[in-house]
Amino acid sequence: MSSFDRFVPDIQDAILAAVPDPFFIFDDAGHYVQILGGTDRRKYHDGQHLIGKRIHDVMSTEMADTFVREINKAITAEQVTTYVYSLSAKDIKGSEALSGPDGKQWFEANISPIREIAGHPRMVVWIAFNITELRKTISEKETLISNLQDAAKEITNLRKILPICSYCKKIRDDEGYWNQVESYFHRHTGAEFSHGICQDCTKKHFPEIDLTEEKRE
Repeated sequence: MSSFDRFVPDIQDAILAAVPDPFFIFDDAGHYVQILGGTDRRKYHDGQHLIGKRIHDVMSTEMADTFVREINKAITAEQVTTYVYSLSAKDIKGSEALSGPDGKQWFEANISPIREIAGHPRMVVWIAFNITELRKTISEKETLISNLQDAAKEITNLRKILPICSYCKKIRDDEGYWNQVESYFHRHTGAEFSHGICQDCTKKHFPEIDLTEEKRE
């Protein structure tokens, strides 16, 4: 037997302790049987103080009921199930003052049933992954896509034939209201207008102004 083989248990323990994401071992009644990994304090709080307690001892009844239901769903199905949920340190008694991420965090749990072991209740491995940043990124992308879709609709509206008054030049919108040109385009494009006066209108309305003289200057 090599020296490596003799230290396999120690190596296994060291590897499991170094895993950044937490592995929770729950029984079918919702007891924390064991907690492994979860060393990344940017994403997880230390949960070692929970070992031996029931989920109902440290969480609200509603949340604990949901967790136990998810545990037994995986056991009944005899297959890995997935559950997405949010938690903060304040939701778990004894974790409020621990170092870790602030505020609500989103997690995706892969819940895998452990085969039956004689003399022991059914158990699962609950592997939690912090997906808070991923959800934030997805939300930002969805907002961007929605904004682009809105902009595309506005561009389509501007490309179609616009009903415009032959006299006052107001534009009729889809609701049948007549709008000033400036108001219509501002609403559909966000464009701001500054007003001046063209040479033709200057000659018509202000004939006393000598445009030739202005050009010389």
